[in-house]
Amino acid sequence: MKTPSRSVRWLAAPPALLMWLGACATPPKPTALVSYEDLKRDPNMEDTRRRFPDLVGASDQYGDRATKEWQSNNLEDSTKAALLAEIKLKTALARDAQEQAKARLQALTTEQTKADETLAMVDKDLTALTEQVRLLDSNKKLSEQLANDQQRATAEREKLSAQLATEEKRAAAQLSLRTADTVDANKYDPADYGAATSMLAKADAEIKQGNWSAAQASLDVAKSRADKATEVSKPNYEQAAQAQQNRARDEALKRDATSLPGVTVRPEQKGELQRLIIAVQDLFTRNQTALAPGKDGALDPVAQLVNKYPSYPVQIVGHTDNRGKVGELIALSQARAQAVFSALVAKGVDAKRLMVSGQGPNEPVADNRTPAGRAKNSRVEIIFLYH
Repeated sequence: MKTPSRSVRWLAAPPALLMWLGACATPPKPTALVSYEDLKRDPNMEDTRRRFPDLVGASDQYGDRATKEWQSNNLEDSTKAALLAEIKLKTALARDAQEQAKARLQALTTEQTKADETLAMVDKDLTALTEQVRLLDSNKKLSEQLANDQQRATAEREKLSAQLATEEKRAAAQLSLRTADTVDANKYDPADYGAATSMLAKADAEIKQGNWSAAQASLDVAKSRADKATEVSKPNYEQAAQAQQNRARDEALKRDATSLPGVTVRPEQKGELQRLIIAVQDLFTRNQTALAPGKDGALDPVAQLVNKYPSYPVQIVGHTDNRGKVGELIALSQARAQAVFSALVAKGVDAKRLMVSGQGPNEPVADNRTPAGRAKNSRVEIIFLYH
């Protein structure tokens, strides 16, 4: 059974839990935060910040939040904020590169316009001079010179047109490659990403040689491979990011559960399904199904933990010792689990997340021949389910 993915919302932890968390040593820095900090060292960062202050400023805010959450041991929130900071920063760098390419294209467009105007003037002059030559029937050399001028002007215009088209394709290929960077395509599809990078470098060499047609062909291939790398890598990148968040969330749940007072905690794995079991004892007097006086407060930290991690489905399972008939003990354990269910719902837990069952004496954790063992077996378990 696969647990559906849900967004994780952190609710305020109790003061005692916050004090415990503050005392913990700072954990290793999340991979997403390290990646974001490396990206900030981009040599074009200052120019990008000047041109796109909003995007870079938003990235700084997410980056600061990621650092604070990491220093506070909130690895999930740190990872999430670092991923958002990285996306904002990569977007700013990509848009900066695109704007610079547009500027180059504009300059080339202006040069082509001037060349067209020059050619038009040459055509006009050539027409007038040709008419004069025809009328005067003289100076064949002058006619040939004018024809050569026209050919040179036409060749220059074609060169500028080819250069402009090449720059447009180069800008498109660069943008596709930058987009591939945002989903770590060099990691998840190294073949297509490497081919795109190589073809872009090949096109740059062809541009220096003035081989515009070959450069355009190379740039078309570079863009196509970069787009493919993005398409292949995006689901893997998103899955890896989600898995990283889930691992951080699971570890945080284990730490928080272990800190709860008056309970025992044990992890258990059955195939792909993992369970974190929190056993609560001494909630009921013998053969009673209502919480014993003064025991309702013992469920407060449990309710706070369940609410703090809203993406997990939770089982409430009642257990008893073996003193009595099995059928009656199963009914007793079911009623006790239902009482705990009602208490948690009254404390703000969403009832739709909870599943209730009773196992009676069928799953002992200690020896029923001793009072201490029977006390351990008479328990209610709060079980978090996850993969």
